[in-house]
Amino acid sequence: MRASNLTKSRLSRAILYIILSILLVFVLFPIVWLAFSSLKTHYQTLILPPKILFKHTLEAYKKIVTAGMFNSFKNSLIIAVVDIILALVFSIPAAYSLARFKTKFNKNIGFWFLSIRMAPAFGVIVPIYIVIRSLRLLDTIFSVNVAHLLINLPFAIWLLKGYFEELPVEIEESALIDGATRVQTLLRVVLPTSMPMIISVAVLTFMFSWNEFLFAFILTSARV
Repeated sequence: MRASNLTKSRLSRAILYIILSILLVFVLFPIVWLAFSSLKTHYQTLILPPKILFKHTLEAYKKIVTAGMFNSFKNSLIIAVVDIILALVFSIPAAYSLARFKTKFNKNIGFWFLSIRMAPAFGVIVPIYIVIRSLRLLDTIFSVNVAHLLINLPFAIWLLKGYFEELPVEIEESALIDGATRVQTLLRVVLPTSMPMIISVAVLTFMFSWNEFLFAFILTSARV
């Protein structure tokens, strides 16, 4: 009986490994294909059927270095990092205030934040452009940061507010009884406890800022 169970266990494990290996091939194949394609010329990438054996070249990588792609990469990284910092600095105290200090307007404010996030980019690009132009901030990285913040901030506040509301109030009350101020409680008790959600908000903010194209295209030019 034990030998039979051991054989079944090994068989099921082998089947599992085979399935996982097949899935791994499907996941890694596009990445490996892109890596090999980057070593081809433009003409070689268009040949059908594609050739496995070909003459390798670094032409694509040379174009990246000489065409100013690093400057674009640097600007995108700066915009994304600044957006994360601004979104967290403003959203954490705002979300904490909405979660802990209840008023009759909290529900409406929360819905307003969510509705802003749901607004399409094409619906807000014109007023944002007019405001940015009136402030003479066109063709600057800061203008893109402002536009991204208008979209990221409501979403960050909405996520953090829901997380703060789920935290037990007792741990904050204990800190207040021990003599901590409300700000100290937020910094030393709430923030360490909320670090998973804060990291999630930072990742989502980075992804939006990194992948966003419309605001950067409208508010900046090739000189930036």
